[in-house]
Amino acid sequence: MKRQRNTAQKRMILGALEYADHPTATELYEMVRQKNEHISKATVFRVLAQSAENGDILKVHLCGTDERYDATIMPHAHVRCVYCGKIKDVSMPWMGEIFGTKEAEGFEIFSAELDFSGCCPDCAVRRAASQGQ
Repeated sequence: MKRQRNTAQKRMILGALEYADHPTATELYEMVRQKNEHISKATVFRVLAQSAENGDILKVHLCGTDERYDATIMPHAHVRCVYCGKIKDVSMPWMGEIFGTKEAEGFEIFSAELDFSGCCPDCAVRRAASQGQ
């Protein structure tokens, strides 16, 4: 685990991640570049990769999407709209049991990922309107 210096660029990148909604590395780069046109894509990708490796952020692997990043590191699931791609955090009371599992079928469990797919409220309204025509 390689520790990074706490540079102004790193603070800007991780600060932007706090307000972004599960962006890809490229999406986050584009957001940060609007505030600092001199920041390089390599810097953003490196900070994200090292921060995920250090456990400071999550690298999220959702079916059908590019890798995304999440500032919320507590155990939780994700839901993705199959129509617009929007991704949200999900937490339900029973998830504590799943994410707290230490052993399954003889395997020692290190991590768990759970994602749901569905239709977000905005797309549901658009779909209902288009079906009513």
